[in-house]
Amino acid sequence: MSRRAYTLVELLVVIVIGAILVGIAVPSFQALLASSRESLAQNGLQQAIYSARDMATRNLGGGDAAAVFFYDRNRGLTVGVYEQIGSVSDDSSNDDSDTAQRDVFVPIAGMEAVGLPPGYMIRGFVLGTQLRDEDWYEELTEYDPSSGTLQPGGPSERGPGAWVFPETDFYDQTAQDDGADRQTFMIRFEAGTGALSRESATALVLDPRLSGENRALVGSIEPINQAEDLKSWAVRAVNTQSVSPDERSELIGNESSDTVLARPVTDIALYRERRMAQMLGLRGLNRQTDTIYEPDDQPEIDSALFRDATLASDRVALETRITQWIEGRLALEDNDAAGTAAEADSAIYTISAYFGDLVEVNR
Repeated sequence: MSRRAYTLVELLVVIVIGAILVGIAVPSFQALLASSRESLAQNGLQQAIYSARDMATRNLGGGDAAAVFFYDRNRGLTVGVYEQIGSVSDDSSNDDSDTAQRDVFVPIAGMEAVGLPPGYMIRGFVLGTQLRDEDWYEELTEYDPSSGTLQPGGPSERGPGAWVFPETDFYDQTAQDDGADRQTFMIRFEAGTGALSRESATALVLDPRLSGENRALVGSIEPINQAEDLKSWAVRAVNTQSVSPDERSELIGNESSDTVLARPVTDIALYRERRMAQMLGLRGLNRQTDTIYEPDDQPEIDSALFRDATLASDRVALETRITQWIEGRLALEDNDAAGTAAEADSAIYTISAYFGDLVEVNR
C-alpha cells in the first residue's frame, strides 16, 4: 500500500498557518510574562513594606522601622527592612547648620532583602523643597518645582516635586570617607502604632561596603567588617565616648561609606528602566548597570546613551523629564500638548497611613 506524499502547496499552507499561529501566540505569551513579572514586583514590594510595618508594631518602646530601597548593579533593585537604634550628631553641608541630628537604622537580623524582577525599578517622590538639602541628592539642589508640577489628584496631592532613584551603588568602595555619594529613600513606620511616620528628616542607614581596604580600629570600635553583629556594633558606635565627633562621622555618619543617607517618602513609582529609556529617546541602557547611570564611583548619568547631549549634562532638566514621564505628562512629539498615563507604563502608589497598603494612584 503506497502512502500519499504532501505536495509543496500543502507544506507551504501548513508553514503559513504555523507562522500565523506563532505570530499570534508569541506576543500574547510575552504579555503574559510581562504581567507576571509586574505582579511579582508589586507583591515583593508590598511584602517588604508589610514586614517593615509589622516590625514597627512589635517595637513597643523601641525605635521606628522602615523599608529602605537599594540599587546594586549585581542584584538590581532590592528593599531591606531596617530598625532605628539611636541617633547621632552628624556633620552637615547645609547653610543653616554645621551639624544635624540624624536617626540611625540597621538591618534587622534574619530578614533578607526583597529583590524585584530584573529590569524593574522603584523611584520615590520627593518635594522640591526637600531637594534643597545639600547633603542629599546634591545634584538636584537647583531643582525648580515649577518645571515638575503634579496634576490635581496626583500622588497625595502634596505639591510639586521629583522622582528620585536609589543612588546607593555609585561610590568608591575602597575608601572609608565616600559616603556622601550614597543616598536613597525609605518608607518609615512609627514604633508601637505601625502608622506611617510623619518624620521628614534624613536618616543614616547602615549598609557596609564590601571592601576590607582602609579599615582601622577607631577608639574601642573595631572595623565594621569584623563585627559579629551589626546592631550591637552600631549601638556601640553611636553611644561610645571613646571617639571624637569627627571619628564618629567617618565611622557611622554621612561621611562613612558604610552608610546611606535616606529620607522618608510616602509615594513611590514602580516602572521598567528600559521602557523609561525608550520613552526618553535614549539609545538603550548602560550594559554594566542596566540603568541610565555609569558604573562610576559617584552618581553620573551615562551621556553616551543620550541623543540630546544637553539633557544628559543637566540633571535638573533630566529629572524633570523623568518626572513628567512617570506621571504621564511627557509630550512624545513636538506637536503634542502632553503625554498620557498609558504612555508612562509605570504604576504610582501612595502608602496607606495606618495599614501600609500600596494604594495605586489614578493619573
